[in-house]
Order: sequence, then structure tokens, then C-alpha cells
Amino acid sequence: MSEKRLSRKELARRNRKQNTKRKNLRSLMIVVVTAVLLYFTGLYGASLAYFGDFISSGMTIFQIGKGFPIEADFSDTLQSDKMGTGLAILSPDSFDVWSPTGKNVFKYTHTMQRPVMDTASKRAVLYDRGSTTLKVLNGHNVLFQQEMENSIIHAEISDSNRIAVTTRSASYNGEVTVFNYNMKQRFVWYCATGFPVGSTLSDSGKTLAVNTVQTVNGLLTNNIYLIDVRDGKEMYSISSGSYPLKIQFISDSRLLIAYQNRIVLWDVVNNTQLSAFEFGGSTLQSVAVSGRYIAVAYGGLSRQQASQLTLLSKEFEEKFTVTVPEKIRDLSLSSSRLYTLGAENLYEYDYSALLLNTVNTGALAKSLVDYKGTLLLTSTSVSKVEKTKSR
Repeated sequence: MSEKRLSRKELARRNRKQNTKRKNLRSLMIVVVTAVLLYFTGLYGASLAYFGDFISSGMTIFQIGKGFPIEADFSDTLQSDKMGTGLAILSPDSFDVWSPTGKNVFKYTHTMQRPVMDTASKRAVLYDRGSTTLKVLNGHNVLFQQEMENSIIHAEISDSNRIAVTTRSASYNGEVTVFNYNMKQRFVWYCATGFPVGSTLSDSGKTLAVNTVQTVNGLLTNNIYLIDVRDGKEMYSISSGSYPLKIQFISDSRLLIAYQNRIVLWDVVNNTQLSAFEFGGSTLQSVAVSGRYIAVAYGGLSRQQASQLTLLSKEFEEKFTVTVPEKIRDLSLSSSRLYTLGAENLYEYDYSALLLNTVNTGALAKSLVDYKGTLLLTSTSVSKVEKTKSR
């Protein structure tokens, strides 16, 4: 219909509608620009913290560096891990974030005596073990600072940005405080039996697992308490006897428990053990979880002693087991490859157990990092591990 045939009333209504759209668009642009300015000037509150995470994540991607390898002094690196679009590296003096192209996009100089970090999809929690200081950061800013009443034993952040902080307690053996994304306290779980040494949250933040130890008749025993984060109520505890070296949710309903002599898959919903994989008298060296697979390395204590490497599905179906001729220090699963860092060499396997490549790394190699594939961290560089084509 042409504008000539439109009535004055219809034409006025159409113009009002177009003007309303323009006003709404201008208002939205003003809000976005204001939020961006507040974020980068640091003048923002908890309500903009989530928005700031998205800005920070995007800015990390678009800040261009010289690429990998990154040549620098990494000899004092304490931890390194993926933090969403960035690579987080913690040293005794600083917390650094690097972009996918090797640019140092954020450097936070801390004064912590015993710094420890844990990372999630867009944030990291940085704390001073044995002290009371806790900080929450993203790729460009310190978002929150929290002073706990008691000294911190352990802290962990989930992908839903909930944080579980395990501390000592004035009245109990210890306690775990769970915070929301804006560092508002959800609840406190008090440990009356045993001593809490750490806690972990499911990625959704709905379930909390607290690892505790105690001595019974001179023997160290363990209990893992499962707590529903939605109401803060304890559901049940898992008594295993031996001390777990690692506990990790691999889904909301599955908990991986790694002991010195075995790994166990636990059904969180029904409180039952689903599967177990025994090491046959050997000792756990490393475990990695990614996608649909779990990789576990086990063997003796000597650097020159051969080790066993097993790839499992998340249902604990054994895919393969191979022998590696040295002690295994670290594992990484990425791009249909299982990378294995030994005492002197880096081994690359495909998921059919075929050894595709072996590279001598020497004594300077420190760890493997799952970030945009697999990275090799040494005392002098961070480099990409190039995928070898299957033969």
C-alpha cells in the first residue's frame, strides 16, 4: 500500500512506532556505552560484574599478540590454567592473563605469601592460604575482595561463579562458606566431625562436596560430605577409609574420586558407587578429565620407572592401557589426543592407543595446560603442542 493511500491516523501510528524503536535503540546504546565506561574505569558495582565478565572475555580475544610460543621467565610459575578465553598464570608475585595470541592482557601484582588460584569459565579466585584474604578476578579487573573471619584452607570457583571457601573455625573443626556470583553469602556449613581439607562445587553450583579427614586408632580416615547448595542442607557422607587425592564433579550427578590406589565414580543422586578402576598396587601419578574421557596415569615413585597410562570413558569403560617408559608428571586431553608429560619426554597418543610422536622436553618442562588445545609450559616459554596427523 502506498503512503498516499494511508490514512492520516495510520500514518501517525506508523511514525509513532518507528520513533519508539529509535528511542529504545538509543536508550540501549546509552546503557551499553555507560556500562562499558563504568567497567573500564572501575566505577561499577556487583550488578555489572556479570556484564563486565562478558566484556573482559571479548576483549581478551581481540587483543592481538605475537602468538605462541611466549618467551619469558616462567621458572617460578605456581599454577597455570584456562580461564574462559584467557590463560591464567600465577607466580609468587603476580596473577597474569594471556590472550589466545600470546598478549599479556592483565597483570595483577599481589602481596600474598602463599598464593593459590582456581579458575572457572570467566573468573578466577585468588587466595592466600593460611591467611584471610580472598579476591575474585576476571581477565581485566579485580571484581571483589573478601576478608574471611578465619584463615583459608582452600577455595574453589564453579563455572556458575559460585565460590566455596573452606576455612578454620572458632567453634567447629572447620567450616565451608558458599558465596553467590556477587559475593553474597549463601550459607555456611560447619564441620563437627573430622577436619575439612578442601571442597568442590558442581559446574552448575547446585551441589557441594567437602573432603574431611580424621585420625581413628592412629589411622587417617576420610569422609566426603555432600551438601545441597540450594538449601544448604547436608545430604549424606561417603566413607572410604583412605584419603582421596582429588575429588571432581564430572557432571551434576557424577563425582570422580581419585585415591592413591584407585579411582571411583560416584552417583551423587542415588548415593551409590557406579564403578571403580584399580591400579594393581601402583600409585596414582596424574588424572585428567575432558569431554567424554578420563585419562589416568599410575606407577612407581622413581623417575626412571615405567608407568601405566589408561584411557577410560566417563562410564569407566576401558579404552586402552599402554606402558610409558618413565614416571608421568602431567596429562592433557584435547583434539582427540592424549598428551603425556614424562620426566624427560612428551608423548602423543590418539584414542586408539597409537603412539604418534615423542618429543624430548628435558628438565625445563613444568606442566601441560588445556587451553585452545594443549600448551607446554616450561621455565622459559609457553608453546602450543602441535597435533600430529594419524598415520
